[in-house]
Amino acid sequence: MNGALNGLGALIVVALLIGLTVLTWFVARRAFLPVAVHNGVWVVTLTLVGSGLIAYHGASLAAWGVLVVGLAFFSVGAWGGAALASHTARRADLAPRDHALVSRRTLLILSGAYVLGFGTYLWTIIQRFGWETFWLHPERIRGAAESYLADVPIWARLLMYVGPLLLAILIVPGSVRGGLEWWWRVPAALLLAVSMLALLQRTNLFAGVLLAIGALLLLYGRARGADASGAWYRRPWVPVVVIGVIGAAALLAFQVLAGALGKTGDVGENVSPVLASSGLSSPFIYLTAGVPAFLSLVDSTNGAWPPAGGVRVVYGDYNPQTFGTAFFEPVLSLLPGFRTWNPVAPFADVGTLTNVYTWLEPFYRDWRVIGVAIGVALIGALVAYLCATRKASATRWWLAALLVSTLFLATFTQKTNNTLYLVTAAIVVVLGAVNARGQRRT
Repeated sequence: MNGALNGLGALIVVALLIGLTVLTWFVARRAFLPVAVHNGVWVVTLTLVGSGLIAYHGASLAAWGVLVVGLAFFSVGAWGGAALASHTARRADLAPRDHALVSRRTLLILSGAYVLGFGTYLWTIIQRFGWETFWLHPERIRGAAESYLADVPIWARLLMYVGPLLLAILIVPGSVRGGLEWWWRVPAALLLAVSMLALLQRTNLFAGVLLAIGALLLLYGRARGADASGAWYRRPWVPVVVIGVIGAAALLAFQVLAGALGKTGDVGENVSPVLASSGLSSPFIYLTAGVPAFLSLVDSTNGAWPPAGGVRVVYGDYNPQTFGTAFFEPVLSLLPGFRTWNPVAPFADVGTLTNVYTWLEPFYRDWRVIGVAIGVALIGALVAYLCATRKASATRWWLAALLVSTLFLATFTQKTNNTLYLVTAAIVVVLGAVNARGQRRT
């Protein structure tokens, strides 16, 4: 019965999303790229949720209604952002511009900073756990009673935050001022990706991969404009091929790391035999479980806060209203004595255990359905505005790509407010200022 309800609900919402995407093409074409990406990700996910490959628990009509509000208001916000861009854009904003963010010297400095941070991390981990554990039993490191990153200096972790942006710069052609040949970029990108796998978590690697995909989509959109006859990488087929290759490589890396850490996914009674035997239950759960989890969050009447301190893994349907302390947790948590929502949410049983609730979670926890509507509308407006005016500067171009990259994780978790995203955005702004100064000197 739950499968039938999920299938019907998913079908209705998928039809709505397709309709909003088509409508965007006619009423706000400058917002089409972010709307198509956002709605496309949700269409794929909801189709898989409704497939019944995992018998997720059903939800009320009210919960599905809140989800629909969150999905529809993204398109509404994007239309507003595109309208604002059309109203405020100057002729200079519409001229073809280079998206090169760094010079070769700056790229070398960034690479050195990352190598220093990664080398410090690796030395610290080996000193604590030993080479044999690192190579043969990485799951013991991730499962340590105290976080395996606890002894890694903060400055080293910050330097490793350079990695995702560095990976995207190496992947996306034209990102280095003066150019950088492929025989330098490809080996460097592969080495960087391998080092990110050695971090024993997928966050940094996939942040870099998704940022690269977002940037390549912007290149495709640019290729259809007035400057389509430029460099070879602006031809439409090039980003499509590259996106396919790096997407397949990312899935392979996901599976390899999941196997090494023992995270192979749920193969319980709610998982269909077809999915369980495919070996893809882990990525399937990562992609889809956030949707039923968010629906169960809306249906939850448990207003208690989860227990704090001393418990690494918490289970339960805790649903207190957090009044801004969920979305703004990265900033508010720096204030002493201020209670914020823990971004590592409690695990909920939705047919399988999960603690991700889509990117709508912090908006709903803070301000319920009003927060969902306003929150996603603001993000939609911002990403559409930046995409529509991205040719104004390399900084704006990469900030637009960064925001687009978060859309791919909309069905998983909120990424526009986490430390990695904020640090990456700050790095882009600094690099853009340095790049602009170098160009003025030239």
